[in-house]
Amino acid sequence: MTDLEPIGGGLDRLLRRLGMPVVPDLARLVEEWADLAGEPWASRSEPVGLRDGKLVVAVGDGADATLFKYQADMLLERLEQGLEGRLIESVRIIVGKPKKCL
Repeated sequence: MTDLEPIGGGLDRLLRRLGMPVVPDLARLVEEWADLAGEPWASRSEPVGLRDGKLVVAVGDGADATLFKYQADMLLERLEQGLEGRLIESVRIIVGKPKKCL
């Protein structure tokens, strides 16, 4: 018998304990944003951060930020269905293109 364990399983558990999503969840969110979010989110926003269940989404201007603020619940529902679980608890909308933190 050995005490060795693949690092992936332990790393996933550690990330979840720290409130961070695991790498496959992040990769899927970024790669499939257009399909997961749907319109108008897909063409007018970009996921830029995720921590402790809070998704940060960047938009191009204040008008989009106002529009999306009122549609955040719809986005959460779509993401929950698409990601097959409640990975994201809330959405924060920011204006501009910050340095990626995903």
